Order: sequence, then C-alpha cells, then structure tokens
Amino acid sequence: LEELILYDNNIRGALPDPFPTFENIRLFDLSNNDINGSLPDFARYTPRIRELDLSNQRQTEHGGLTGTISPDFSRLNDLSVLNLAINNLTSLPSDL
Repeated sequence: LEELILYDNNIRGALPDPFPTFENIRLFDLSNNDINGSLPDFARYTPRIRELDLSNQRQTEHGGLTGTISPDFSRLNDLSVLNLAINNLTSLPSDL
C-alpha cells in the first residue's frame, strides 16, 4: 500500500496506539474528519511517508489532535508535506 486517502469521511475518534505499520506508504490523507487525541509515532510506523495530511480535525467541539508534535518527525527523511492545520496542537519541535 503506497497511498491511503480517507479525507472527508466522517471518521471519528482517536488514532490507534500503536499505529499500524505501513512500511511503504507514501501518502496518508485523513483530513477533514473528526480525529482527536495525540499523534502516534509516525517515524516508527510510516518511515517512508512523503505526504501526511491530518488537517481540519475540529469538526465538532471535541475534535482535533492535541498535545505536541514529536521531535521524531524530523527522522522522516522523505517527508515533504506535513499538514496539521486546524487542530489543537500546542508545540512544534525546533528541528522540524
């Protein structure tokens, strides 16, 4: 699997922890849903990802990704697009 596009599907709840391993995924788009909770360790579970879009998760007052963005995101050497807009994240690592 190289692309998983699930945007605008009314998906609700937290991302699984641990997150499923997708060794070869390049594009993961879960934007415009109602995901809440913290970000999983994408560096560990999606090491070759190029585009990650988890934007616009605040579809209800309870939605939105929370917490901090892990410094481990800087280990994603192939990552060229990271969209986490319209969430409730509180911190960005200095080396990202």
